[in-house]
Amino acid sequence: MNTKPKSRARSVALLYLAATSLLAQVCSAVKREDFKTCEQSAFCNRHRVFADTMVKETQALGKSSSAPANSSPYSVLENSVRLDGHTLTASVQHGTDKVPLKFELSFLESGIVRVRAQEERPMKPRFDETQKYVLRDEGSALPYASPDSIRLVSEAANGLAIHTVNYVNGNSSFSVRMNERPWSLEYLVDGKPAIQLNTKGFFHFEHLRQKPADGELDDVAGGWEESFKSWTDSKPNGPESFGLDINFNGFEHVYGIPEHSSPLSLKDTRGGGKDAYDQPYRMYNLDVFEYELDNPMALYGSIPFMLAHSAEATVGVFWMNAAETWIDVAREKSSTFGSLFGRSGAGQRPTVNTHWVSESGVMDVFLLPGATAADVYRQYAELVEQTPLPRGFSLGYHQCRWNYIDQEDVLAVSAKLQEHQIPYDVIWLDIEHTDGKRYFTWDNTKFPDPVAMQEELARGGHRLVNVVDPHIKRDSEYRVWNEANDGGYFVKNKEGTENYQGWCWPGDSNW
Repeated sequence: MNTKPKSRARSVALLYLAATSLLAQVCSAVKREDFKTCEQSAFCNRHRVFADTMVKETQALGKSSSAPANSSPYSVLENSVRLDGHTLTASVQHGTDKVPLKFELSFLESGIVRVRAQEERPMKPRFDETQKYVLRDEGSALPYASPDSIRLVSEAANGLAIHTVNYVNGNSSFSVRMNERPWSLEYLVDGKPAIQLNTKGFFHFEHLRQKPADGELDDVAGGWEESFKSWTDSKPNGPESFGLDINFNGFEHVYGIPEHSSPLSLKDTRGGGKDAYDQPYRMYNLDVFEYELDNPMALYGSIPFMLAHSAEATVGVFWMNAAETWIDVAREKSSTFGSLFGRSGAGQRPTVNTHWVSESGVMDVFLLPGATAADVYRQYAELVEQTPLPRGFSLGYHQCRWNYIDQEDVLAVSAKLQEHQIPYDVIWLDIEHTDGKRYFTWDNTKFPDPVAMQEELARGGHRLVNVVDPHIKRDSEYRVWNEANDGGYFVKNKEGTENYQGWCWPGDSNW
């Protein structure tokens, strides 16, 4: 019996299935080339290079007992430390740049410590409006600690000045220790450092400066202009990013900084390893079609809040900055990455090192001491207020896809869900329900009676949501566009003279 034709047919079939599967994967994969990596983001790349340099310099210092903990070029200026009420201030300066930075450490009743930094005399004001939109009462009514409960102790150890702030609230006591040279900060819980700032020496603050004259060398790569694909981003203020290492001593796991499609316990992003990423977590709101699972790419939301948790304690960090931000994560128990972050040997408490980098604005960081997860979230709510209770229907199942064909299709889907006893509360309509992708309108051919459609849904206890996005189609015959244009409501271009114009689902759009 000749089996060759069958065998050949089977091989062809398997090859076809393999090719089809591969083609499906290729077709459905996210277009990575449309989204920046850290290497393609000038400020992120600069700070990663700076961190690598600091690691090498720290390692070169050796293990001499007289050597500083790291090689950070930033130090507190002599006699600049002051405690005024609930705030400790200090001037911190780079060893060669000589541009003093004003540091403010403010202490809240619950043990939260707020750390702010910017130039003492900036050439122009940095963006500092985030707190107006994030903090309760625009940041004007935070419950700061009573000055009577705060004590500052300054002393010298091995010739280096150390300043410790102790304060008490009820049965809780808190300690924050600041080293002058190099500058670093430690939040102590039960006498042990739990949150450490700049103990790896990665703090780097790009001060505002004059733009070099034509022909002069600019030593800040991508500081004034950078390109990605066909887009060029000009930066009239020049380089103004900043980065800081925030390290969680005594912890092995960190969580938070949504939204990413990564595991709950955040993975390492430097140092290799089979499970590590090769890119930092990116905080930059994006609509990513067919995003990948298990990837630190930015997605739809950005909340720069991180939680470190163990069986013994929980602490948190809220990095209050609205600019694009990248975050590296690394555990010192990883031998490869431990050496990169300056691991000093066995026997240490486990530590998760993180490196936060933002493109612009004021450095404004909140340290949340916990000591339980519930305490951390209570402290976070103390800053940003508690989330309002949502409407009951919003907690149920929402039926949504792109897109329902017409009014009949919507009602048919609703009827089928009820027929098969699948409970749902809301059905969504995407942009195709509109007239020519003009928001706040209806396609009268496909949806001839939207009121009757909603009444029919309501009889079954269901609600309708129709999507409305902030991009408005450029169309002089479109009432909404005309009103927004005449009222000057659209975002302007960098000169402030014309409406910013971009492309989205409707085509040419304004925002």
